Amino acid sequence: MKIRVITDSAADLPEELLEKFNIVRIPHIVFFEDKPWKLGIDISVADFYEKLKKSDFLPSSSNPEPTDFVNHIKDSLEELEYDHVFCVSVAKDLSSSTFLAVRIAAKEFKNQVTIINTESASGVQGLVSLTIAELAEKGNSVKEITEKITKAIDNYYLNVGFHTLDNVYRSGRLKSKFILNLTKLIGIKPIAEMERPGSLESRLPGFFTNRSMINRLTKLALKGTNSTTTYNLVICHVNNQEGANTIIKRLKKKRKIDRSYVTPATPIIGSNTGMGTIIVSLLPAIS
Repeated sequence: MKIRVITDSAADLPEELLEKFNIVRIPHIVFFEDKPWKLGIDISVADFYEKLKKSDFLPSSSNPEPTDFVNHIKDSLEELEYDHVFCVSVAKDLSSSTFLAVRIAAKEFKNQVTIINTESASGVQGLVSLTIAELAEKGNSVKEITEKITKAIDNYYLNVGFHTLDNVYRSGRLKSKFILNLTKLIGIKPIAEMERPGSLESRLPGFFTNRSMINRLTKLALKGTNSTTTYNLVICHVNNQEGANTIIKRLKKKRKIDRSYVTPATPIIGSNTGMGTIIVSLLPAIS
């Protein structure tokens, strides 16, 4: 079967892999200067972060509309003659509106669309999309792909380190300006892990210096993964290439890594996490 993968812009994966496997990434929308920008279409990743650096406020965002998914699904099935479409969604618990948009779109195409709730985001979502595309290219059926990817999702791992709490404070998730200023004064960094079905939970002790943030992310990833399992790895970052490279080198020494990628975080992720963020994502490799 000819199978296409459609995901949303909460997925982190290098652009060259999206292009190689014709994976569609439906953009979220951000608002700068009272103007809507579709991420990756109206504004590039580099330009987005330049605007974010200069902005005094956290840009608001909105989820893709169902019509965005409908148009791409319809085009894939009717114009490009794909037999089936996998829609790989950010965790329902992280963005119920995005997941609902996918479900609404899929209803129009009955048995030609399979929805995958990754129960995650970022690099895990990107790796799920990539794995489905590769399994399809190797001739796996829709049923086989669904079974294999569901098993892999059951064993993913993701953690995140925030360089600053500026964006968290500006978004309203942190109410205390005193805590914000305190974290800046003593240089502490919050750490969180993704738990199913899609929530970020802080880990105690919850704050670290920049160097120990990298150490802690590495140690948590080792603790949360299996030494006998082979993984694919994505580390995405917001203006923190050096930190991402350090973690990837350390994990390769301690875990079986089939393939690894370092990539800038998509803007919808970076606008909420802020500059300096590092997100570590591992998904079991499927032979």
